[in-house]
Amino acid sequence: MSTKKIRYIFIVFLGILLLAFGCDRKDNSEQIRSEFDSFMNELFVETVQSDSLSLNYSLAEPEAYGIDIDEITLGEVSISQMKNDLLKIENHLKRLNSFNYHLLDKDQQLTYDILKDYLERGLEFGHYLYYSECLGPTTGIQAQLPILLAEYSFYEKSDIDEYIKLLSCVDDYFESIAEFERQKSEKGLFMKDAVADRIIAQCESFIASDEDNFLIEYFNEKIENYEGLADSEVAIYKALNKKVVLEEVIPAYETLIAVLYDLKGTGTNDAGLYYYPEGQAYYEHLAKHKTGSGRTMEGIVDLLEDAIANGIVKITTISLTDSSLLDKYMDFSSFPLTDPDEILSDLRDEISKDFPEAIPVQCKIKYVHESLSDYLSPALYLVPPIDNYMDNNIYINGNDTETLSMIYTTVAHEGYPGHLYQCVYFRNQNPAPIRSIIDFAGYDEGWATYVEMYSYHIAGIDKNLASFLEANNIVILCMYARADIGIHYEGWTKEKVISYVLNFINNRKVAEKIYDTLLEEPAIYLPYAVGYLEIMELKEIAEEELGDAFELKDFHQFLLDIGPAQFHIIEKYLMEWIDQQKSGLLPAAG
Repeated sequence: MSTKKIRYIFIVFLGILLLAFGCDRKDNSEQIRSEFDSFMNELFVETVQSDSLSLNYSLAEPEAYGIDIDEITLGEVSISQMKNDLLKIENHLKRLNSFNYHLLDKDQQLTYDILKDYLERGLEFGHYLYYSECLGPTTGIQAQLPILLAEYSFYEKSDIDEYIKLLSCVDDYFESIAEFERQKSEKGLFMKDAVADRIIAQCESFIASDEDNFLIEYFNEKIENYEGLADSEVAIYKALNKKVVLEEVIPAYETLIAVLYDLKGTGTNDAGLYYYPEGQAYYEHLAKHKTGSGRTMEGIVDLLEDAIANGIVKITTISLTDSSLLDKYMDFSSFPLTDPDEILSDLRDEISKDFPEAIPVQCKIKYVHESLSDYLSPALYLVPPIDNYMDNNIYINGNDTETLSMIYTTVAHEGYPGHLYQCVYFRNQNPAPIRSIIDFAGYDEGWATYVEMYSYHIAGIDKNLASFLEANNIVILCMYARADIGIHYEGWTKEKVISYVLNFINNRKVAEKIYDTLLEEPAIYLPYAVGYLEIMELKEIAEEELGDAFELKDFHQFLLDIGPAQFHIIEKYLMEWIDQQKSGLLPAAG
């Protein structure tokens, strides 16, 4: 046999081996990708059915995901539950790590990157379980729950029955919170008295009018408009709801109030988290979780201080170039548009130049009930279920002339091109369901703050005034965030905080109020400030790398397409996107 023939046979044999190996690899890839998708769906289902409220807000048709509702619950707040959750995280992380990353497709790799980092950070909180807090004057569950219950969706008649049962769970849920607060007290980690007083006042305000309680009024309105119910059924449901609100929900709030009164005086610290034994370390993890930033605390401080300095320079420059700017600012009392529905429509049209086309959806503007108005945020967007995102709701806190006169940028934050627009856009991409329920406040609030600043320039006001207002608001927001870090991570005293704030706001009473607010709910402003600055950093990277080829609309589409995630992960994918843009592999957004 000639050497040539032997070589030919060997090459043919090698080709068969490679072909066979290639087929096996392809089949293996497909199997692994399928298994990964199954794991993501299992994780999603496990998460959303942990409590009935989460399930209702996540899915309109849970049966499509194989979920059979067999228990109505609000869940519980307890150390045992937290430890159980940590065990689940460890198991999920172990299973996630078992997948061959390189055999996953691009979208799966993104989900893998996000989830791996998220789970690893979740485990870090296991050292600080007693430091967690679900109560708070503004974002605490006792403040948010009435709105969340009121907007519980009635897709079918059975949902109404489940809602009534869910109301009956409030007492057990609040009792678990009360027990957790007792345990925090025993550990010397109970809140300061002033914070307890604020929460008590908020609870008392909500239950002040029993017969006219928000949960009774709003339910009656919903049930009257629910199609397919006989008048007799409407009357029965109204009576059932009223009974459970008066006999179970309101007493649950009363019990929580009583427990907080009993625990007052047991707190061991009237200052920031820094002064608790592990408070500084806990705050560092909390800040990273809230912001989604991969920076060190010192890096975040540098980011904030640079933004403040740049903002002050911008304010000074604008003021020097426009001698009438101060008069414009002093005379500014209203945006041209003040009706929220008109503002939504105007914003939807105005953003088309710099943002991808908005998905057509419905949005109702509602107003916060008087009993909740003193404690809730100026506005809030309620995230819809992933399989029913066509119907959206925005709550505005106040419908008086003064509030509505300045509501334009707030509606941009909550509506277009803010939370509503971003949320609907992302859901419309049909991402892995788990992506839509992971909490990334830094991305969400950073995006909403970023577009809120953008909206000043399309609001129909003077150009220089718009730039001034934008810069001024960023300076103030970053000042809040910087003071927050000072209080809880660096141990700033009250006087040091007030002295710092007085550099920006020449009003001691306001400075004291800012201190109290930051003390009440640590890291509350960090997602807005740091999230905004991280997006601006990403934008600057893209502008610098792409030069004249940079298109704002394309950059916005990149951020929207990648969706909520940690910023260091977004930056990784941004660099790949920039390389593709340079290579001309991506068509322009349009």
